[in-house]
Amino acid sequence: MTYSDKLRQEGRQEGILETAKNLIKQGFSLESIAKATGLSKGELAQLA
Repeated sequence: MTYSDKLRQEGRQEGILETAKNLIKQGFSLESIAKATGLSKGELAQLA
């Protein structure tokens, strides 16, 4: 993996986390967010 690939991957992960935070704030269920983002319910609970 090149350095630029690693940066892209980190950027995508940050985007997914921000999206998940916004969906939590909007009242979506953790189950729905987990399905949409691929994050676990445990990871989502830490964001809430």
